[in-house]
Amino acid sequence: MNKYIELMRPKQWIKNFFVFGAIIFSKKFLEIESLTKVILAFLSFCLISSAVYIMNDIKDLEQDKVHPKKKHRPIASGKISIRNAIIEMILLIIVSLSTAFYLNKFLLIILLIYFINNVIYTFKVKHIVLLDVISIAVGFILRVIAGGVVINVTLSVWILLCTLFISLFLGFEKRKNELKCLENDATKHRRILDDYSIKFLDDISNIVCGCTIIFYSLYTFFAYSHKYMMITNIFVIYGLFRYKYLTEIKDLGGSPTEAVLTDKGIIIDVILWGICSSIIILLTK
Repeated sequence: MNKYIELMRPKQWIKNFFVFGAIIFSKKFLEIESLTKVILAFLSFCLISSAVYIMNDIKDLEQDKVHPKKKHRPIASGKISIRNAIIEMILLIIVSLSTAFYLNKFLLIILLIYFINNVIYTFKVKHIVLLDVISIAVGFILRVIAGGVVINVTLSVWILLCTLFISLFLGFEKRKNELKCLENDATKHRRILDDYSIKFLDDISNIVCGCTIIFYSLYTFFAYSHKYMMITNIFVIYGLFRYKYLTEIKDLGGSPTEAVLTDKGIIIDVILWGICSSIIILLTK
């Protein structure tokens, strides 16, 4: 049983917390009904994203075998057969889409778009320079939109742009780390890495990092009648710079999830951002 849970990559579910973005910034997190809907939407994304990870593991079986960490995954290591992996993937898709259909027809559409985007990514786009990272970023935007759809909240264009650029930042940093860690074996694991260079990825990462800060600042300035939310900019700036430090100095960019879950600096920063944002939202109109 443990190997089938491992195949789902539950640690990666942290990415699906983007679904909670809309409810956090709309004050609806105090409404039980709205919170329940968002939690179910979160679980739907966890299941559909796990199905996508299984699909990727099946497709990238040979490449994962030469990766220092990915070779230990259930399929690459031979712990789970491809047949059983496909069965698990289908079950996850059925449960995810069924839950979405029960919640909101638009959520169902978003999940279908998310899955189709990942199918296209797995079999084509992941081999196209730049579009590979952009495709991943689209998945994060869909998560945020899904969180707004289930509670009928209109999202600010600034928060969507912020989501786009922070996911681009994480994606390009991950590509850079793969180039650094795998060195001569990089293209064996991911052919697209042959079209990238560390300098290019570093330059573009710095650009999207700056854009993330700008768009979040614009969001906090324009989305509320008050300007107190601008106080939270400091947490966003620190978090991005801290992550940059981890990727450059500590070589943790290969797994954004690992960096977020293990680094005390980022964990404390996220908690303080959440507390500060919640207090400001609750105490202001």
